[in-house]
Amino acid sequence: MINIGIIGLGYWGPNLLRNFLNNKKCNVSAICDTNKSLLNKYKKKHPEIKCYTDYKKLINDKQIDACVIATPVMSHYEISSLALRNHKHVFVEKPLADTSNKCKRLISSAKKRDLVLFVDHTFLYTDSVRTLKKYSQNNNFGEKMYYDSTRINLGLIQNDINVLWDLAVHDLSILNYLYNDTPISVSAVGHQHFSSKPITSAFMTLKYKSNFVAHINVSWLSPVKIRQTILAGSKKMILYNDLEPKDKIVIHNKGVNVIKNENSSKNLIKYKIGGTHTPILTNREALSLAVDDFISSINKKKQPISNGNVALSIVKILESADRSMKHNGKSININL
Repeated sequence: MINIGIIGLGYWGPNLLRNFLNNKKCNVSAICDTNKSLLNKYKKKHPEIKCYTDYKKLINDKQIDACVIATPVMSHYEISSLALRNHKHVFVEKPLADTSNKCKRLISSAKKRDLVLFVDHTFLYTDSVRTLKKYSQNNNFGEKMYYDSTRINLGLIQNDINVLWDLAVHDLSILNYLYNDTPISVSAVGHQHFSSKPITSAFMTLKYKSNFVAHINVSWLSPVKIRQTILAGSKKMILYNDLEPKDKIVIHNKGVNVIKNENSSKNLIKYKIGGTHTPILTNREALSLAVDDFISSINKKKQPISNGNVALSIVKILESADRSMKHNGKSININL
């Protein structure tokens, strides 16, 4: 039985606690938060769990085998690094760290000690995204043309990272999972609406070695919450609406084909118009599958789907996007 210590019980921490408590192959031995009243609340429900206000004491607890870290991004490196040095497996919220160099050091530390480094890119464990991969890799999908995502809502405005690092990170993890192809350049523009806060709205474009392109629109300043993605192929197109309670994925039997016209310099465009298909998706919570993968990776000594190298590639893209925004949307080459 793997003993788990959870550090951070704020916004996402309670979801992690619930899923680790529900997993039969691990045991939540300790929790940590600076909010004592919050700790007392959980202590009443789970008197068997040890409580800490200092994460260093939890990490030094010799009964703990793995640390789950759900703290602000700027603290990820320090806490994860200490946990790894103390021979604890690490499950950390996205993004892995605020720089690619810090990510590399964490990956190296985990590898050196034969430890699992898991980054919680939860969307990789949703049945919706796995279904996207299944259909987009089918020959009937045709040539992959573009990915277009809108991920907007009102809040929560972060203090330590901009909106790309908070919201676009989900799309980058999905794109990384869907395709073996890697982006070669990124351009991004964003706006800082409040002088004391990071960039709150942004647009990002990724270009790939093939003719594939990805557009990502993110914002913390929308009156409505939208989570919608279009994945277009030359033979089929997919609409993914994560807020739909039932039909999250709709496959459209539509496409476009360019036909060379031998009698003219202008090519002909042929449109394919057909019906739709809605795949049946499972309802299992993605976070429970992520926890399963983490525990299984420890027991089987294997790399999880959402590992440190995946997280590193995502952070490199985000760093390049930041450089692009500082230069008014200039295209920045990505070296992955």
